[in-house]
Formats: sequence, structure tokens, C-alpha cells
Amino acid sequence: MDTEIINRLKENFNGNITTDSSVLEEMSSDASIFEVMPALVATPANEEDLMTLVKNTRSIKESGSDISLTPRAGGTCMSGGSLTQSVSVDMKPGFNWVGDFDTDKRTVWVGAGTYHRDLEKAADTHNLLFAPYTSSKDICVIGGMVGNNASGEKSIRYGATVDNVIAIKMVCSDGNQYEFGSLSPKELKEKLSYDGYEGDLYRQLNDLVEQNWQTLLHARPKTRKNAAGYGIWRLWNKDKTDFNIAKLVVGAQGTLGFVTSAKLRLIEKLNHRRMIVIPIKELSQLALGVQTVVANNPEGLETYDYHTYDLAKKYLPAEAKLASIADGEHMVLMAQFVEQTKDQTDHYAEVCKKALERKGYTVHTVTDSHEVDAHWAIRRASYGLLLEHPEPNTLAVPFLEDTIIPIEHYGEFLASIEAILSDYNMIYTYAGHIGDGSIRLIPLVNMEEEGAADIVFELMRRVADLVFAFGGSMSVDHNDGLIRSPFLSRMYGSDIMQLFKQTKAIFDPLNLFNPGKKVGSSLAYSKAHMKTKNIPAKLLVPEKK
Repeated sequence: MDTEIINRLKENFNGNITTDSSVLEEMSSDASIFEVMPALVATPANEEDLMTLVKNTRSIKESGSDISLTPRAGGTCMSGGSLTQSVSVDMKPGFNWVGDFDTDKRTVWVGAGTYHRDLEKAADTHNLLFAPYTSSKDICVIGGMVGNNASGEKSIRYGATVDNVIAIKMVCSDGNQYEFGSLSPKELKEKLSYDGYEGDLYRQLNDLVEQNWQTLLHARPKTRKNAAGYGIWRLWNKDKTDFNIAKLVVGAQGTLGFVTSAKLRLIEKLNHRRMIVIPIKELSQLALGVQTVVANNPEGLETYDYHTYDLAKKYLPAEAKLASIADGEHMVLMAQFVEQTKDQTDHYAEVCKKALERKGYTVHTVTDSHEVDAHWAIRRASYGLLLEHPEPNTLAVPFLEDTIIPIEHYGEFLASIEAILSDYNMIYTYAGHIGDGSIRLIPLVNMEEEGAADIVFELMRRVADLVFAFGGSMSVDHNDGLIRSPFLSRMYGSDIMQLFKQTKAIFDPLNLFNPGKKVGSSLAYSKAHMKTKNIPAKLLVPEKK
């Protein structure tokens, strides 16, 4: 980047700006299949610093230079959402804090740079928990969870990040910070009367929603969760009694502004648990089994397949031995029940077990805590096992890993996916939050083979079209980034894409924030920045405290 531009970025900026090659290299990849080298890395010290950085960048952009800002958190994004050729903004050092807990209301303000694990430790002292409990919770950061609308193994009961964020503070494109939270119709009317950026923002968003409300409701995916596109339909609640911009910003992947902190809803930590495991020999059994479990209010319903179990037998032999019920099965369902008391927990698990048995399923009640932990270890390690132990000359490539469809179609859907993958002779594993209708499918690909990028995007198109045919979404919580943004028009159509573009322009008319994600994407750009080596990205694990 030009020295003059760097000097202009540094004006009144107290944080760190560097073009050190080792730092740039570190920020050039995340958990996705892409590599994009930033021009520099900026690390704001606090909110004032970030506002200064945005104002300086805006001034540079207005003078004709091509510059933008992309937030960077834990580097665990699997869609390439944190990658940029311009300015990568490290949000961890300056926004790493946990505020005071309101134990009566079960809420807390948390800085966007805070590791989930640090929040978990602080909340545990109050017997509270942040419910979007991701597999990457030890290395992911709250700001990234907000950006991607992350979810996890407890989401079947408690929802995704968007369902557990009450309000946010965000630095917008005018360089000022605003708080966005719940507004009644009367409070919204007052906001509409404001002058300046904030009033314009509310007026334009309100007009966009009011003029297109039925169109938006029709376009909204009919799945339990969704992270594809902009959730404009979430601005109002279903009764149109609560207007909340935070609900739109969650999942926007840093394209609308920089979230600096979030007010989170917490849940009481329940410690009595009981697991039942249901072997699935044929995919035709899957949908009814899942529906039956979901009807009985589990805290979590997960799955892993026979490929994953075969890897576990090699590399997690102790866990595989304890989880031997999975041996020889196509996949298993793991239903976990957690309630206030042991008696309540056992009751729910037993009622579910009997309901499944009446429908012809074999059900294994897991009473040994080591066996429970073994099933969870295998499920959580599914991607890691394939990543760390691929076949020669291949790489575990996450690009089909975030699909979701209505549960009733899942057996037929997976059978169709397996048929598609057989055309490519690929080894793969799948696991996932099956209770929500979500599957994490990870194939092995030789990224060094000529035409690998074409194969990846061809296969992704075929699977995406299958997802859409079943009324699903191509993103549950890993979001669009570089991998799925080029397919958004295929999912939503041109009219909704135009509304997405208007949304982006309302917040960010100069395209300062994370361009090329959600809108303005390029399939050619994504292909050109795919990895060409069978070397996985190294995820940055924070030092144990």
C-alpha cells in the first residue's frame, strides 16, 4: 500500500498499523479454502481508535483511492469472510472484555474481540452459559460469531447467535458508533425523526421493509436456521411490535459496519444430562427418527457417519471402543436431554426412547459418562480427523459443510448427495446439527490438481441446486464469504438480490466494509484465491490461562 495512504491512516490513530510480512501472512488465511494477502493489518486500541480508522479510511476513499476495512476475529471462518486484499482489522486486542453480569435478567455486554472460552469461564461463575455453543468455542471470538450468526449443538433448543443477541454497538460508515436494540413502534417513530446518519438509516430501512414486506417474508428460507444473504426480514418480529437493527447486523459478516460489542442473552447452566443413541442403517430411516426426537424436546440432536467412525477407530481408538454401537451403521443419532433435575431428564429421555421403539428403531440409553463423552468427542472431531489425516495428495475442503433443509426430506436429500459425490470418487465425512436439519459434509480434494477450483465450484453448484430443490439454505451459520456469495442470486433470485444491494448501500454507500461478500461478489475472484496446496490453514489457538 502507498506510503502516503498509510500515513493518512495513522493520523490520530493510537493503535498499531503494520505491513510486516509475517503478520500479513498470518492474516492471509482462515479456516476456509482461500488465501488472500492483505495490504496491511490495523489493530485499533479501543472504540475511539476504530472510529478514527473508519473516518480516515472514508476520507481516503472519497479522494479516489481503492481502500476498505475487513474485521478479523479468531480466524475460524470457514467461508473466507475475514479475508481481504486491503486493510485487515484485528479486533481482538482492543475489544477483549466481559462486562458485569445482570444475573436477574441473565444478560451481559461483551466486547467483540472476546474469546467464547473466556466468556464461558466468566459466565460459569454465575452458573450461566452463552447458548450458541459451537464446536470451535475454544478458539472462536464473539465478534466472529455475531458476524456469521454462529450456532452449535444446543441451538435446537436455544437458537443461533441472532436469537441470543439483544443489542449491539457498531461503528458505522460515518465513523460514529451507535447502539442498536429493540424499539417499539413508538420508539421507531422517534428515531425516524432524527437528523443525520442515524435518522437516514432508520428511514431508509423502514421504507425498504414496508415496501417489500410480503416479498421478504416469501423469500425467507423455511428452515430452522439461515445465514445466507441479509436477514432483512428479521428487522421486525413476527407481530411487527419490535424493530431491531441488531437482528439484521447479526450474520452480515462485517459488511454493514464494525460491531464493537454485543449485549447477550444467557441461559441457566443445567448439569443433569442423559443421552440416547439411535443407529441408522438406512437413510430412509433418518427423517422420521429425527422428527420423533425433536418432538421430545432434546437439548441437542447430533449425528456422525460411518466414515467418521472409521477414522475414529484409527485415530481415537479409546473413544471408538466406547462408542462401538456406531460400528457397522450408516450413521448414528445422538440425542442429549438436559433438565433441572435428574428425574426430569431421565423422564424426557425415556419417553423419547419409547416413542422411537414404537416406530421400530433400536435405541441405546447411555448411562456411562465416559461413553457419552466418547460420542461427543467423535462428533466434534469429525472435521478435524479428516483435516489431520487425509488421503495422500488431498485436503479436507469445507465448501459443502453448511447446508440445511427441512427435516422431513433429510433421508432423500443425503441419498441424493451421496449419489452426486459418487460421480467424483471422493472420500468424505458428514456430521452435524441434524435436529436443525443441518449437515457438515467435508470431502477430500486434491487442490494441487489442475482444474481443482472448477471441480469444487461445479460440485458446490450441484449440491446447492439440490438444497434449493428441497426448500433449504446453503448456509446455516458459516455464512457466505468468498465461497457462497457468488451463489446467492441462484438461491434468492434477482429481486431479493436487489434488496440486499440496497441494504448494503443504506449502511455503507462507499463500500468501505468487507466488499465482495454478500453483494458484489465474483466467482472468478473466489476461484483465483483458492488454495493450490494441500496444506490446511493453522487455526490460532489462544494461550491457556
